[in-house]
Amino acid sequence: MGFLTVKRKGYTSKDGTRVKASTYKIEDKGEPGRTPKEEQWFEPGVETGWEKGQPESVRRAKVLKAHKGDELASARSMQALSNVTTDRETANKAARDAKFFYRQYRGRERARAKLRRGKTLRVTPKRPKLR
Repeated sequence: MGFLTVKRKGYTSKDGTRVKASTYKIEDKGEPGRTPKEEQWFEPGVETGWEKGQPESVRRAKVLKAHKGDELASARSMQALSNVTTDRETANKAARDAKFFYRQYRGRERARAKLRRGKTLRVTPKRPKLR
């Protein structure tokens, strides 16, 4: 592509050493965020059937089914999609779905941790007995 000229200002480091100003060249890496199609690296490990035009209940059910009920894997795949897509709507919906799956997973993990510690889970609030 070419080279860019970088001009660094001089400065004094914390220990009092003076660093002189300098000029050097670096390789031009191109415009940020514009990776050519042949160089894009993301390949989903599981085909989910997720589409941004579907209702959220359908999207989430398809992703969860594709990952065999594993909420953490579902959340991570949606987060990966959200991170690499250039479509804003797709990124937002995938991020919301990822957040949903992370919350589901976290809630179940807390319940499992309580059971491991020997604490019982109360489904309903404790009420005083009436005589």
